[in-house]
Amino acid sequence: MQMIEPPMDRHIQQTNNRLLCIKEQLSDKTSFQSAAVELLEWCEDPRAFQSPFEGALISCLTVVSQVAAKNGYDLDIGYRLLAVCASHRDKFSPKSAGTRSNAKQVMISASLLDVVFERGSVG
Repeated sequence: MQMIEPPMDRHIQQTNNRLLCIKEQLSDKTSFQSAAVELLEWCEDPRAFQSPFEGALISCLTVVSQVAAKNGYDLDIGYRLLAVCASHRDKFSPKSAGTRSNAKQVMISASLLDVVFERGSVG
């Protein structure tokens, strides 16, 4: 007998699968911008920060923070994406929001923001 997934479970799985695809696209210069725009649009909805999506979203943001300032990527969209997510920090679990256990992630994002300010790309 085959079990049928509840619609919400299926939605969560599909969304997390899409986030994994976006993460892969963010690693590639040729697809970074379109993936980042898609993720930025998704993050403009507060539902993006629900706990079932947190791990996949943090994985995407980690990639953004690692590559956005590199040659051939888009620093501006990377900054905007991190800024939108930072504005929703209260919706993340304490670990992902930047407590001591996740200090490395905060440092990565802070480094990207420092690069943005040094280049005068804010605004």
